[in-house]
This record gives sequence, C-alpha cells and structure tokens, in this order.
Amino acid sequence: MVSDYSGQHRQATHEVYSFLVITKHVLDGWLPQLDEFRQTFLPDGRRLSFKQLREPVRRRAYPHFLDVVGRLPANLITIMIDNRVGTIAPGGPAETALIFDDCFSANASAASVEKMFRLAFFVALLGAGLRDEEQPSLWISDHDEALDTFGKRDGLGRLASYLSFGFTGWRNPAQQNFLTTEAPNCPRWVEDLAAIPDISAGACAQLSNTLPLFEGSKTWTIRLRSQVEPDWRAKVFGDWLSEPHGVLRHVLLRLAPDETGEVRASAQKFVRRSV
Repeated sequence: MVSDYSGQHRQATHEVYSFLVITKHVLDGWLPQLDEFRQTFLPDGRRLSFKQLREPVRRRAYPHFLDVVGRLPANLITIMIDNRVGTIAPGGPAETALIFDDCFSANASAASVEKMFRLAFFVALLGAGLRDEEQPSLWISDHDEALDTFGKRDGLGRLASYLSFGFTGWRNPAQQNFLTTEAPNCPRWVEDLAAIPDISAGACAQLSNTLPLFEGSKTWTIRLRSQVEPDWRAKVFGDWLSEPHGVLRHVLLRLAPDETGEVRASAQKFVRRSV
C-alpha cells in the first residue's frame, strides 16, 4: 500500500487521501516497464510529483507515465473529504487523543490528531478489506509532518494496529511493515510508486469543486465539460482515468454534506463519454 495526500493548506476546501494497493508479484512483473519509461523519458532520474508537472521535461513525460501506470494491475483508491464534514475522530480530536493516549504526544495539536486518525483509519480499513490475516504487508508513505519523527511514526503504526483489530478481530495478523520515501537506501521505484497516489490526490483536489456531490439516488451519471476543469494536470488525469483500456482500477470515494447538511458518501468513477 502506497499513500499520499493533498489539501492540507488553508485555501483548500477538501482533504484528499489516495492509496495504491498492489501485490509484490504484480509489482515485480511491472517494474521492467517502469524502467523502460525512465530510460526513455526521464533518464536523468528527476522525480515525478503533481506539483512539479509544470516543468517542461516532466510535463512531456506525464502522459507516458500514466500510460505505464495504466498497465499496472492494482487498485487506486482516492478518498475526498469536504472540510464542512469536520472531525471523523470519535468524540473529536481531544477525546481521541485521550482514548489512544499511547499513540499521540502530549502536545499534539487537534489538527495533527485528526490527520493522524484519518490516515490510520483509512490504512486499517483498506488493509482489513484487501488482505487476509496471514498476508504480510508493506505500507509506504510520503514523508510529511504527520510522519517526521520516530515517535509520530510509532504512534501512527500503533493506532493503525488498534483500528485494524477493531475492523477484523485478528489476534495474530501477519506483520505490516512501514517506511517512508525518505528511508535510507530506498530503490527508485518507491518514489515512482508514490508518485501515483500523489498525482491522484493532487488532481482530485483540483477537481473537488467540479465533481458532483451526492445526487440523491442510488446510481447517477453527471456529464462534465472539459471547459470547467480548472487545471490541465487534472484534466489529463481525468481523461486518462476515463479511457476504456488499461487494467488499473480507480475509485473516488467522496464524503460531503448534501443540500440539507446531512453528511453522505458516494463512490465515483470517470467514464469516457461516447461521441
């Protein structure tokens, strides 16, 4: 599981968390294709990220990188939370910090507790749903303020373990290892894998005010015109997701209040409109 996030700034209207879930067997078979892309389009080793795509070399490489990613048999799960939702931590950040007092430092801010709880909750939820008790796993995260010290990483791992037990009841689960993209001696493919949820989170954050909210029925389809898409990087990403070919599966989960203020969830996918 490889994760990245977007929307942690004052101007953002949503927080977006994206997770790439893949097996080692599939990854081993895909890495030669990634190496070929690197040799052709980014032989100098420069890193890919959503923020850096405006740079000319990375901009030219971007659609080719997405083509390679589309050949990856994996699940890309992006979770968008409207800021009007407020806390999802039980009882709010202060009570959560008391309940899980061995997971947070004594001076942790409410914002830090909320972010760490959301991250641990999503990791535990996806792990509970997509692996079994005997299956070991590796979680790779970008290096950010929620993980910038050993104490935070240790507390986050402990919190994810508690939540995983709550979801599954597993008493003897296989080990889940954890590392960040800044861990010593990481292979290059770690950063390239992390670029996938980074781009997904960044693009969906840019589309947050364009994509539909809960529409009041079990299933629905909304047509989006390209003119309303605010950022070319997000448009390229959305167009790529809507292509019928490729084996990567993506779903966008959105949590937002409806027109009456009730918080609702929806699952969305991008589909190419027939002409």
